Amino acid sequence: MEKEKVEIGKPVTFGEVALIPVIKFSLNEWDWGNRFFCFGIKRPVYIVAVSPSWKKAFYTNGEEIPFDNFIKEMPGLAEALERIKEEPPGVVQLPDSGG
Repeated sequence: MEKEKVEIGKPVTFGEVALIPVIKFSLNEWDWGNRFFCFGIKRPVYIVAVSPSWKKAFYTNGEEIPFDNFIKEMPGLAEALERIKEEPPGVVQLPDSGG
């Protein structure tokens, strides 16, 4: 059996542009007698880019999606966009290279 869930990830802000990943979680599980197998995948399926003057949505292959259609099909995205407007821009922290 496969279970799927799509959720809006944490925005990352670069200057005035926020990138919001939309992430799909898939869990596959099988029960064969006295054995149980499962595996899961977490992967980005869409990227939403937002600036003060425009909003765009893309598949991860770079193909643009009509934003008005996309926002209707993605519950919670409108609320996430409102939170971005209310919060101060974030700072992107890069991992320490240990050097």
